[in-house]
Amino acid sequence: MLLSLLSMDVIRSLIQFCSYAVNITVNSNQFHLMQKSTLILLASHLCVMTLCQKVRSQMGQKDKTTFRMPPEWHPHECCWMQWPTDDFPSDVTASWSNFDIEKGRVSWANVANHISEFEQLKMIVHPNNTDSARKLLSPKVEIFSLPINDAWARDSGAIFLLDNKHNLGGVDSDFNCWGYKTNYELDDKVAEFMIKTSKAKYFKNNMVLEGGSIHVDGNGTLLTTEQCLLNENRNPHLSRVEIENNLKETFGVTNIIWLKHGTDEGTDGHIDNVACFSAPGRVIAMTCNDKDDPYYDRLNENLEILKTSCDASGNRLKVVELEMSYRRIIPNDDEPGSYINFYIANNAIILPIFNDKKSDENAKIVVQTEFPDRKLICLDGTQILLGGGGVHCITQQQPRSNNG
Repeated sequence: MLLSLLSMDVIRSLIQFCSYAVNITVNSNQFHLMQKSTLILLASHLCVMTLCQKVRSQMGQKDKTTFRMPPEWHPHECCWMQWPTDDFPSDVTASWSNFDIEKGRVSWANVANHISEFEQLKMIVHPNNTDSARKLLSPKVEIFSLPINDAWARDSGAIFLLDNKHNLGGVDSDFNCWGYKTNYELDDKVAEFMIKTSKAKYFKNNMVLEGGSIHVDGNGTLLTTEQCLLNENRNPHLSRVEIENNLKETFGVTNIIWLKHGTDEGTDGHIDNVACFSAPGRVIAMTCNDKDDPYYDRLNENLEILKTSCDASGNRLKVVELEMSYRRIIPNDDEPGSYINFYIANNAIILPIFNDKKSDENAKIVVQTEFPDRKLICLDGTQILLGGGGVHCITQQQPRSNNG
């Protein structure tokens, strides 16, 4: 009965393995057994172990794949953020920006306080920085004390999932600080903290992955970049196919679209700076119309990929172009500010702008057109950009669920 559940090839493989232990000879037509009773015991034991492992694996996969990452416009239970610490990695930012921790905290608080008007805001704060957080944050913001290194909840935080009954799950991926760029050991614990605090079902993903490196449309399609996920400083032991399989199993998607490039070197090209979904099968893409701009070629290559790609249903993507800001804010650096890096809150959009009048106005029109039923709130994104990211980078949505 037990052996009947295994294929003949598997049985032969098991017996061949046993033959080394009991010194038997295995032929394709006949098994010559010198110690038959020992072989049967060993083979049976291995069969049981193999079956149990197979059943456990299938059960785990089935359970896992009932959970899927919802799109960011799904109603939220809350938004998570991390407060900039006294040890905000100035050794990294000082080499390419003029980031000021006090000005940065004002910008983080500005984002948090505005979001808290539309949904619950949960701020993770290092115990040493509670006073600065309480001074700047609205009373509506709930503070959670936890030792942390940095302030990028999108990347070090959990990625939340829902199953078909709207139960909440959370993915804790490995985090190595964008390829070991600075200290990260405390931030690698943030995702687990968020999942347990939210009483979500815990899923450990043993692959290095940041939330800013993926976008989903909720209908089976995921966007990412080769520059990030295929970077040797992330998962050098995994092939592209293995990474795709991980994404499909972990986030419940069936279709993956790979863009070539991002725009920032700090994260090695996160997708959330260059493209995002605004609806199933509908993408907003950063574009560049200045042929002399250093990002012209890579953004146009991304655009061509999107225009020729299909969603999970086989329909051609609808691509909305959003021209980049040509104003450079980071000293001696070509990285542009990203209008794509916005946060979708309940009934609102938090859009970073960069004191670039023409480009800012165009971004407002494009984003408001894509989300006509949400209030558009435009905030200065300069300090967050100097810190290394955008509004989307410092936020992480938790979808509304039965756990709420």
